[in-house]
Amino acid sequence: MVGAERLTEAIWPAGPPGNVVASLHSYVSHLRRQLEPDCPPRGRNRILRREPHGYVLAVARERVDACRFESQLRDGRRLLRDGRYAEASRALAASLALWRGAPHAELGDYEPAVREAARLEELRLMTWEALWEAELAWGRDNGTAVAELAALSARYPNRERLGWLLMVALCEVGRQAEAVRVYHRIRRALAQELGVDPGRELRVLFTRILRDETVGRMCLQH
Repeated sequence: MVGAERLTEAIWPAGPPGNVVASLHSYVSHLRRQLEPDCPPRGRNRILRREPHGYVLAVARERVDACRFESQLRDGRRLLRDGRYAEASRALAASLALWRGAPHAELGDYEPAVREAARLEELRLMTWEALWEAELAWGRDNGTAVAELAALSARYPNRERLGWLLMVALCEVGRQAEAVRVYHRIRRALAQELGVDPGRELRVLFTRILRDETVGRMCLQH
């Protein structure tokens, strides 16, 4: 439930209008018409309900894109842990297909929406990482993996997991020298932007490449 006072602060952060109760009711009525267009004017609203101290949005989780996304992400990661790479890849790809631009962009700088958008964006990046881990472990299309991971790693240079996956993909297609360059690029980015060194997982992979040890999708298989 969201209280009327909290809704008022969210809609009018600079201060409420004179007749705030009527204005809030007008906003709620408009939203109800959007959510339940077939509901008669004085009918009982099933989705946006009035409670004694505020309003409740009664929507099943499977009808909310964000909830469906997180559910499919959990399924995909479980399948990945179980070594069911093809199924994991399909579940993770399905979760990413639910995205339609930036989440909650229409809410501007409303702080709860900003925090939730940041949380969802982090989960989206984790989904990309899990998807390409599944794809590489499955051995489906290493050429595509290299191209996609290179683009993601360039966009998010501080995501060590993306860099690690890119290095593995490059080694899988015999491009060890490029994998070494990727490591140094990530190391510089981490030092310049965060003042830290690469984590142990990335350093171990780099050392294995320098030693000319076999590096490839067997690193990913459980």
